Amino acid sequence: MLSPHARGTTVETLHSLVGASGLVTTVQTSVGLDDTIGAIVEAAPRLSEDHEVMPNGLVVSRVGMYRIVWGVVSHPNGSLAVLTPLPAYEGQPSDWIRHYMSEVLDPVMALSGGGHRTGGGGNGSVTDPEFARAFGEAYV
Repeated sequence: MLSPHARGTTVETLHSLVGASGLVTTVQTSVGLDDTIGAIVEAAPRLSEDHEVMPNGLVVSRVGMYRIVWGVVSHPNGSLAVLTPLPAYEGQPSDWIRHYMSEVLDPVMALSGGGHRTGGGGNGSVTDPEFARAFGEAYV
C-alpha cells in the first residue's frame, strides 16, 4: 500500500509498474540513490549505453532487442529499485529473454553478494516482504 505522500511521484509510478508487469527485479540497498544507481549500472553496464530519463522519473534503457524500464527511490534506510524488461515490439520472438537474463537479470541479482537485497515479482506483487514494507515508506 502506498502512503499518501507517494501519490503523483516516481514511487507511485514504480508501484504501477509492478502491478502492470509480468516480471520485475527488485533491489534494496542501505545507500543513497546515486550509489544505488551506480551499483546497478556497474553490475549491468548496458543499462547506461542507450537510455532516456522520462518526465515521470523512470529510466528507459534500450538494450539490444528489448527495453528495461527502471527507477530508484529513497526509503528511510537507503534506496529501492525496480527494473522490468519489455520486448521491443509486440509478438517479438522470445529469444530476447535469454539476452535479458545474461545482460541484466543475473548481474543485478548478483548484487546480493555485495550486501544488497535482491528479489523479483510481477503481476502486482514482489517476492521480498522486506522490500514491500520498505516500499510503503518510499519517497522521492
